[in-house]
Amino acid sequence: MFRACIFDLDGTLLDTLPTLCRCCNASLAHFGLSPVSAEQCRGLCRLPIAEFYPRLLLLGGCPSDRAAELLEPIRRYDLQTYLKDPCALTRPFPGIPKLLHELRRRGTATAVLTNKPAPLAEQVISSFFPGLLNSVAGQTPDTISKPDPRSLLHLIQFLGLSREECLFVGDTDVDMRTARAAGVPLAAVAWGYQNPRSLSAYEPDWIVHSPEELPPLFIKD
Repeated sequence: MFRACIFDLDGTLLDTLPTLCRCCNASLAHFGLSPVSAEQCRGLCRLPIAEFYPRLLLLGGCPSDRAAELLEPIRRYDLQTYLKDPCALTRPFPGIPKLLHELRRRGTATAVLTNKPAPLAEQVISSFFPGLLNSVAGQTPDTISKPDPRSLLHLIQFLGLSREECLFVGDTDVDMRTARAAGVPLAAVAWGYQNPRSLSAYEPDWIVHSPEELPPLFIKD
């Protein structure tokens, strides 16, 4: 049994896809590019952060000779757009607030590891889960992003625990790769942005079909 649960954010705790689509399309329109579909946005959610904006530009029909010059401007514009109203279309997945309350009742340490920029991650978590998470590790210019395992190992060290005492919970192959490379026990959720069957190659220790399945995996203080 585990002492800490480390969650991915988008597609695991929060359904942020509608917000992501709105911001991506506003950013593409600002630079004269074509909109993307919800399904294309879902695919973007499965990418490491270094691949997200190059892929967005490609999907938006950006000419190859403009992609390099637009990469940083569209990233900045997208972040500014997201920060203006990050919660309007975002909702917790069913059962998640109850899960976090139950883990807190059990004395389980809880944290988030996300490739979302830290200001955004902190804002949405404070809006939806105030006081329910011990630590939030989002992206800053100085941090390492998933799937680099150091991102997860640094967070575990910050919590003062061992890898064996922590369970990482996520919904995409980026999450699976992160946990497997770090040697951390892993649960894949079935309600996220990637079909859980496609994650089977990573041999997650658990495939979780509802949040209610998680609390029994943790020590109750």
